[in-house]
Amino acid sequence: MAKLTRFMLLLVLASLLIVPGIALAQTDEVDVVDDVLMPQLEAYYSAIPEKYGTVNVEAFLELLAENPDVVVLDVREDAEVEEAGIIEGAIHLPLRTLGENLDLLPNLDATIVVVCKSGFRATIGMAALQTLGYTDVHVLTGGIGAWIGEDLPVVEAPAEVEPADVPEDLDPALVEYVAGYLANLPEGWGAVKPQDLFEETFETMPDWLLDVRSDEEWAEGYIEGAEHVWINNFFDNLAELPEDKDANIVVYCASGYRGGIVATQLGLLGYTNVRNLAGGIGAWKAAELPVVTD
Repeated sequence: MAKLTRFMLLLVLASLLIVPGIALAQTDEVDVVDDVLMPQLEAYYSAIPEKYGTVNVEAFLELLAENPDVVVLDVREDAEVEEAGIIEGAIHLPLRTLGENLDLLPNLDATIVVVCKSGFRATIGMAALQTLGYTDVHVLTGGIGAWIGEDLPVVEAPAEVEPADVPEDLDPALVEYVAGYLANLPEGWGAVKPQDLFEETFETMPDWLLDVRSDEEWAEGYIEGAEHVWINNFFDNLAELPEDKDANIVVYCASGYRGGIVATQLGLLGYTNVRNLAGGIGAWKAAELPVVTD
């Protein structure tokens, strides 16, 4: 009888652990968002990096001259590196694999400059690292294209780095969560071109078209139908987010970098259909698309 009782108990435990596995994963995910991710976002917005972490080629060169330990992180795909080359000494981790390879990066206070082709993907990588707790992460504006455009040298192969321990201060649950987000980034990286967005609006407007520029920038003209929340105030306005996590959200700024930060954070908050306007409103205006001025 005792053996039968133990057997039945094992069956009950198995049913609790195996059958509702998806539900358990969702519970864990909610805990990560509420208990780990939200405090990280609060910390980020309490000390927003100067220029939101962007550095142009000139500032990047100065940074390299001042600090030989700067980590250059290239997040392009393998084929792109093979075709165009890479900055000498750079670590190469394609963006979707970044979260799984944090053992190839140094401590949380290391200076890291993320590079891609033009800056769009690098901004996602920067925002992800900042969310994890890396404190001195930058993005090279214009990417490798800007570097090569200045006739600066590249090499064929990335630096070889020996794996080390992942920094102890990183929360393992958050690392797994962010790694999953990066690994499942959509084709096109969540970018939408100005003309494509303009044509979409003829049929249906996004559920939330979000302009994250400053008040002064907003006053110079915005896309019709947009709502305005300056990126610096984004965390204080999380209550304004759509309740539907599948809502069609488009974020934009002046050139795409601030929009990329907020779009990445929205994705980490669980929104599944977030896009960033490639080139920002600057590209929108360059395409001679209409803006509204009060």
